Amino acid sequence: MTQDISAIQNLLSSYCHKVDRGTAREVAELFMEDGILRPYYDGKYECKGRVEVERWYAFYHEKMSSKVRNLKHIISSSEISVSGRSGSAVTYLTAYFVGIEDGVAYQVLGTYFDEVTKNADEWLFKDRRIEVEYMTPLNSMIEGMEPLGFEPN
Repeated sequence: MTQDISAIQNLLSSYCHKVDRGTAREVAELFMEDGILRPYYDGKYECKGRVEVERWYAFYHEKMSSKVRNLKHIISSSEISVSGRSGSAVTYLTAYFVGIEDGVAYQVLGTYFDEVTKNADEWLFKDRRIEVEYMTPLNSMIEGMEPLGFEPN
């Protein structure tokens, strides 16, 4: 069971990296063929099936990722349970990005609610619901900081 929990944690982390720097197909491959995505921060709808999940992430990359830089999804405090080849996870989400147009850094807080299934030897999302509680602008960005002043030899 410890191996399964570790594998599920890896699935949760892989999702973050693939959303930030991967393709829509790479994100969709983390879902079962009949998996469901519920991006509730965008409305109360479902994307059913891997093809529709890929289509949604292509849309997301076009509408969101292309308008921001330094996108980073960070997860914490995962509560994971496993029963045979099924599992569930509730995980806190923090995301950061800088708007390309306004140059403002933002912080987003939310929660992932996941049902996962072990398919052959890998864990995949069966159902992922994403809820976002708030987004707030931050004050400072590294570009606005004074250099430390180190002078190399």
